[in-house]
Amino acid sequence: MDTTELDAAYRNLLTAAEAITDTTALPAHARSAVDWTLSHLALSDPILATAARNVLTGPPTTIDNRQAMDSTAIDSLIISTTHAQRVDLVRRNATDLSTAIKAIPDHAAATLVRLRLVSRDGQPVPDQQLSWSDLICLRATEHLPGHAARLRALATTK
Repeated sequence: MDTTELDAAYRNLLTAAEAITDTTALPAHARSAVDWTLSHLALSDPILATAARNVLTGPPTTIDNRQAMDSTAIDSLIISTTHAQRVDLVRRNATDLSTAIKAIPDHAAATLVRLRLVSRDGQPVPDQQLSWSDLICLRATEHLPGHAARLRALATTK
C-alpha cells in the first residue's frame, strides 16, 4: 500500500510536536494536553501496526484503542518520559506503522477491520467495520492533522 499521504501527515505532526520542547513555557493545561496527545499517539500506533500485520497475514482484524485511551497507561508514559522522548517514540512507532502498511498488497487494502473504540473519557463507541484503506485514509487526513493542529494551537497558548 502507498503511505505517501500518511507519511506526510506524520511529518507535519512531528514538526508541530518538535516546535514544543521540554522547556517551552506553557500553562499547565496546555502542557498536559500536549503530553496526553503525544502519549495517545505513541500508544495507538503499535495497535495499528499490529492490525496492519494481521491484514497482511489474513486473520480477522479488530482494532481496540482502549490501551491508547487508558488514563493509567497515558499517565505512566508521561511520568516515565520527557517531551523529546515522547516525540521520538511517536516517530519510531510511526515508522514501524508505515513499514507494516507498505508491506500490504493493494488488493488487501479493501480488507474490512472491526473497530472497537472508546472515547477519551472511556465510553464505548458503537462497533463498526471499515476497510483498512479507509481507516488509514482517515488517519492521514483527519486524525493526525487534527492532532497536529491541536499541538500548534497549544504551542501558542498563553
